[in-house]
Amino acid sequence: MDEFEEIMEIEIDEEEFDEEDDARLAEIYSLAVKLLEHLDRLRSQELKEATSLMIIREILADDEILIGLATKMLQDLILGYEDDPKYSS
Repeated sequence: MDEFEEIMEIEIDEEEFDEEDDARLAEIYSLAVKLLEHLDRLRSQELKEATSLMIIREILADDEILIGLATKMLQDLILGYEDDPKYSS
């Protein structure tokens, strides 16, 4: 979950979002943390995997940009680039 918290620390241009968006983002983050905690409590690895795939599918839907970002992120993870400070995807 530390990685998710690091992602949320990215600076956001304040002009791009209004106060309502800030409240929604905070709620989404809170719900995501709770969801990940529940996912961690599952005992069955198969259920964890299946649930993770369902969540990914639900988030991505048919959004080609999100699919591209997720594909690139998974590629970086598989190739081990996420820990290389010199690498930029």
